[in-house]
Amino acid sequence: MTRQITYLFCVDSDGCAMDTMTYKHELFFGPLISKHFPIADADQFQKDWEKLNLYSRTRGVNRFTGLVMALQAAGVADIDALVHWAETTDSLSNASLEKAIAKEASADLEKALAWSNDVNRHIKAYEGEALAFPNAREGLKKLSQLGQVYVVSSANREAVEEEWQDQGLMPYVTDLYCQDRGKKEDVLAQLLDQVDSPSQILMIGDSPGDCHAAEQNGVAFYPIIVGEEAKSWSDLMLAEAENFMAGQYDEAAYKERFWKNLD
Repeated sequence: MTRQITYLFCVDSDGCAMDTMTYKHELFFGPLISKHFPIADADQFQKDWEKLNLYSRTRGVNRFTGLVMALQAAGVADIDALVHWAETTDSLSNASLEKAIAKEASADLEKALAWSNDVNRHIKAYEGEALAFPNAREGLKKLSQLGQVYVVSSANREAVEEEWQDQGLMPYVTDLYCQDRGKKEDVLAQLLDQVDSPSQILMIGDSPGDCHAAEQNGVAFYPIIVGEEAKSWSDLMLAEAENFMAGQYDEAAYKERFWKNLD
């Protein structure tokens, strides 16, 4: 009996399926840094933070990597332990940071953890609407009919699960691979064990990190274009998911549009 080919669709959350990325950076991630670290010009720092995390080729970078980059750019001193941890850890997560502090505590590691926990608390307490992008729900439903859907996100798992439940997206999801499960490239490497070929996995995301993770594992990348999210989901649902399965997806053309949009 011939084994049925299984296709895996790996979908990022913030800024890809969920319209939650912008407000989190504008209200929480950036502003709360000056509460924990000595920032000389908070207004300028916030402008630089939004450029780094939302409107450039570093869009969607892990929160801790973004923190290090922003602090270094702002000339904040005494963050050597944080830099070393971010460059060497196999999991850019609160749990990994807690282990590093337990092994050898330092002020910068403790400040980073306090900031990250602070961000999580504010996101959880946020009373504004956290909505899925137009066509995302319908797109995920279609993907779940074609194969298995995995959330592959560097965000906090609790927040992702709550947001996806609220928007009615979880019925289409096989499993969640969030911050607690490791880096995106490592998650994709794990998921390769479930298929016969990398050609059976499509990574769907809005950030360069999603693209790089796909490339590192030899799997295809479909971009949700910033500012064109509804159309991106519609195109995926109506044509490109099935084109991918048929070997007719023009990945190069989509990547060109993706990078041009972030320049």
